[in-house]
Order: sequence, then C-alpha cells, then structure tokens
Amino acid sequence: MTFKEVIGQQEAQERLKQMAENGHLPHALMLCGPQGSGKMALATAFACYLLDNGTPSAKAMLEKLEHPDLHFTYPTIKLPSMSSDHKPVSDDFAKEWHELMMQGPYFTMDEWMQAMGGENQQAIITAGESDELVRKLSLKSSQGGYKVSVIWLPERMNIECANKLLKLIEEPPQQTVFIMVCEEPDKLLETIRSRVQVVDIRKTSNE
Repeated sequence: MTFKEVIGQQEAQERLKQMAENGHLPHALMLCGPQGSGKMALATAFACYLLDNGTPSAKAMLEKLEHPDLHFTYPTIKLPSMSSDHKPVSDDFAKEWHELMMQGPYFTMDEWMQAMGGENQQAIITAGESDELVRKLSLKSSQGGYKVSVIWLPERMNIECANKLLKLIEEPPQQTVFIMVCEEPDKLLETIRSRVQVVDIRKTSNE
C-alpha cells in the first residue's frame, strides 16, 4: 500500500514523511482521530513507506501486505473451537485480517467482527498478543531495515497486555517502530500515552 492510495490526509502524510526523512522518527507513534478518517490506511501506507527499500521483492511483498517485518495487531475474540486456556492472538485470525485489508483498509469494527465470525462478543487485545509481539520483534529484521508493528485500536488492550506493551515501548527492540491507530485515547494507560508521539488525524472532507 502506498500514500497514493490514501484518501486525502495530505498534511498528515507530509508530516509523517518528514519525520522519516529528517531522521526524527520516534519509535512509537499514535495516529488519533474519529472513525472513518482513514487512520488505518495512513498507518499502513507509512509502514510500507518505512519498509520499502527500493527492491522489486520488497515492493511485491508490501503490495500484498506480506512483508516479514510488517506486523499487525488487532482486537480478537474467543471462538468456541479454542481451548479454555487459550489467549486469542492476532495470528489466529491472520487469514481473515489479510482478506479484509486487501479489500481496502477502510473498514469498521462491525465489519471486522463479522469477518471473525463474532456475534455479541467483546473484541480485545489479550496478554497473549503482547507475548507474541515480544517474540516477533526480538527477531532480527529479515530485510536489514525497520521492523514495524501496526496496532489497530490499542484502547482495546486488556490491562495485562497494556502493561507488557508499555515495557516494550520503554525498551524497544532495535530499529522497531510502533504505529498505533487509536479512536479513544482516553481509554489507554496514561503511561503509554505519555511515551508515544501523537499525530492528530482530522475527519476526511466529504469531497
């Protein structure tokens, strides 16, 4: 995904590009804005921008959102088929997430719940997810550049997950960039909010 595919948000695009080009890229960013403002599209395009090293293979992987150094975290649910002690993680729903993202990163929580097959459940990000992130991000970058972790709706993390993520943000693995996509920052731990650079995303104009 490229910036050309993002609807509007020119100002935010330029700000993000400048951060990367001027060497002022914080290791943790949070894009905050109302639903429907295209934050996820912007976050994904920026992640691809950081990971694009100009080689045809990197471009091909990023087009399909299958780059090994690009990690997505999102709220999940517990399916009846899962064992009682299993903490659901993003990888449990990787196929459904990829299909939805490839249709375009402009979807709602309701559409994501439908894709997961969840009815009347509360989707959260579990402590199992933060353990997975620690494992994935401790690996060396496969392409020798950044490792990018895009976290959709971090306000849905349970407290155990939030505390583990806080530790990860405080002592980030080398060359790791966290991009959080948030709608209700007030629901996040204050300690996390104080350690990320917030980029406010305005509602996209009707035109």
